[in-house]
Parts: sequence; structure tokens; C-alpha cells
Amino acid sequence: MSKRDPTRDELLAMAYVDGELDPEARREFEARLAGEDRLVREVAELKQLAVLSRQLTPPEPMDHEWKKMEGELLQGTGSALGLLASAVGTIGVIGWLLYQLLTSELELFPKVCLALLCFGLLFVFLLIFRARVRTLPLDPYTEVER
Repeated sequence: MSKRDPTRDELLAMAYVDGELDPEARREFEARLAGEDRLVREVAELKQLAVLSRQLTPPEPMDHEWKKMEGELLQGTGSALGLLASAVGTIGVIGWLLYQLLTSELELFPKVCLALLCFGLLFVFLLIFRARVRTLPLDPYTEVER
């Protein structure tokens, strides 16, 4: 395996991640980041490496307890049942609200406001989900275990 010296961009990315660039060089590098996907990926990989290197420290005692609880039947089943109950309850409340909106004697204005509220919450959720999916490859914490 042959060694090679890092490129100027790789050195700049390392300095950027480590917070070693002066303010002007930082602004210039961030301006380049806005237009160069290759640099964005390089910075994301370096951030991930920094996070992974912090994992080399011994786990805290509390982490051992979390690991033990993950294997317990009650913990796993209880978490699954809690999430299922929350999902079914949420779907039920939304269904009931929509039914009430369609069948109630409310005037048009409150119906429109409640419909806009439901639509707005759904829209915000979808935007957050979209952003999370798009930024997941750049997240330095994807390989971190708790």
C-alpha cells in the first residue's frame, strides 16, 4: 500500500473540522462548501471519524446498564407495545377529528382552521423527514453506539 500526502483541500477540510482556520479562511472554505459536493463529503467523513475516535474511551458504567436492559424481554416488549399503542392512538384521534370535521355542525371557518392545522402539522413532519433522509449520509453520528 503506497502512502500519499494529503491534498490541499484535504488539509483545509481537516483544519476546518478541527476549528483551526482563521475567520477569513473559514468563510472562504464555507463558501466553497456551498458549491462543492466533494468537499461536503470530505468534511462529513472527517466529522464521522472524529466522533468514532471519541468512542475509543471506555464506556461509562451507565452504558453497561443500558446494554443489559436492551436484552431484557420486558424492556423490548414494553417499548414495542408503547410505540404501537401511541401509533394506534394517534391514528384514532386523527380519524376521529376528521370524522368530526366532516359530520359536525361546526361552521365553515372552524372546519377550515382545523383542517389547515392538520395539514400544517403533516407538512412540517414531511419536510423534517425529507431533510433527515437527505442529510443522513452526512451525519457523523450514524456509526455511534449508545
